[in-house]
Amino acid sequence: MTNRLLVFGSLGQVGTALQRTLPPLWSVVAHDVGETDIRREGDVAAALHAARPDAIVNCAAFTNVDGAEAQPEEAHEVNAVAPGIIARAAAHAGIRFIHISTDYVFDGTASQPYAPDAPTSPQSVYGRTKRDGETRVLEAAPSSVIVRTAWVHSGGGANFVRTAVRHLTAGRAMRVVDDQVGTPTRAEHLAIALWRVVERPELAGTLHFTDSGVASWFDVAVVVLETLRAAGRLPEGASITPIPTSEYPLPARRPAYSVLEKHESWRAIDYVPPHWRDGVIRSTSELLNA
Repeated sequence: MTNRLLVFGSLGQVGTALQRTLPPLWSVVAHDVGETDIRREGDVAAALHAARPDAIVNCAAFTNVDGAEAQPEEAHEVNAVAPGIIARAAAHAGIRFIHISTDYVFDGTASQPYAPDAPTSPQSVYGRTKRDGETRVLEAAPSSVIVRTAWVHSGGGANFVRTAVRHLTAGRAMRVVDDQVGTPTRAEHLAIALWRVVERPELAGTLHFTDSGVASWFDVAVVVLETLRAAGRLPEGASITPIPTSEYPLPARRPAYSVLEKHESWRAIDYVPPHWRDGVIRSTSELLNA
């Protein structure tokens, strides 16, 4: 008998990866904005009634960090209100719910990795709306799972690796901040972790998942450049210069340090992902071969 997973935000990086990493005995019912407006209770209830899933993963989010500063109401509706609606509907129907959140719920002032139970203090509209979404989910359905992750990338969608590949293959000089530290996470690895969570109904509460290791955005750009050079695809003029955040002001404030403590979560799902460098190389290679 096949189990069904309902995925909201199915066309994004993680939603796509969930469908590509489908384990045995599972099928995916894929819903994106064209199928279900997750901000509407009636639409969510109808989606659950039609799909009759065994579990739900919400990958949908307003992820434009700077855009959220200009569109706080829309970010709030998608990142805070909608997850609460899904959680209530899931709880009412007795369906397990897994919701994806972010390292941006932390303020970035720590000197060691943030544990899942560390106090949150988001510094941007994006971070605040994602934190509020976590709160609404756990209030509506305490048996839900919040999976915080960071710096997601893949060979598709909008992400920093894609941006670096585009600029460097065009022979441009890049200025990249080197004083924001976190962990790049390949969408495929996150999807594998989410499937592990789906298949472990005893898990509840907040988990942290990223790839292994720690990096700055400059470190990531260097690996992209090295991968392009090894593939013979680095043109003349392409370069990377490290700069402080103060020299690259953006509307939204980013945490300077957003490394997540994830070892207990890795043990809980019995999955230790590859090092972030391996993931960046794979995403870069996919982009080159696309």
